[in-house]
Amino acid sequence: MDALQQVAHAASSGKSLKARNMVWLVAVGIFDVIVLLVIAFHHPVDDFTADKGMGLRTGLSVFLPVPIVFLSYLLSHSQKAVLVFWRLRNPMPASRAFSVHAQTDSRIDVNSLRKNVGEFPSDERDQNSTWYRLYKQVENEVSVLESHQKYLMFRDIAAMSLLLVPLVALGLFLFGNTASAVVLSAVVFALQYLIASVAARNSGVRFVQNVLCIHATKRVAASKRSPNRKPENSS
Repeated sequence: MDALQQVAHAASSGKSLKARNMVWLVAVGIFDVIVLLVIAFHHPVDDFTADKGMGLRTGLSVFLPVPIVFLSYLLSHSQKAVLVFWRLRNPMPASRAFSVHAQTDSRIDVNSLRKNVGEFPSDERDQNSTWYRLYKQVENEVSVLESHQKYLMFRDIAAMSLLLVPLVALGLFLFGNTASAVVLSAVVFALQYLIASVAARNSGVRFVQNVLCIHATKRVAASKRSPNRKPENSS
């Protein structure tokens, strides 16, 4: 079992969805390092074949989780949502759960949903808090878990990528790289951010809709979970 597989095993055995996503964040980090080596230091792509790249992959799999965790905690979950949904006020995906997302999902019978959960709030903050209460009642459903995990993964990749745009460009500049290498690295990470943010936005909306789908098909009993349990950032 190599180092990246060990990261995957440790992540999958943990309870936190963010911990389970660590293997994917490390994989993205390895890809980014290889791209930087090609751009900044002109390593030929042949250097990263399966045999030649094994040592690099093993070393990075051990080293990368630390800076990735550091980068992931530089921004709050609400700040990350701003970067994904491009909304300064009430950026959480569930802020428009009932006014927009429930209406645009053909799987959701809006009348049945209203019958099962009560009247829909109109204020975006109230929509988010109402949806969160509904989410906690069905958080262990497979469709909810999968979409939640994907949202957190793409959201963190997007945030990490945007943070790396100025950090990597500054680092390359200080180490005396050419202006073209600095610009190209910024473009690469900006493009990665845009792709990840679109994926995070789509998976976040799907996450919200999956919760509402369950409540539209049946009346879910109130959760008996202890109110003292600290929830994970889910919206």
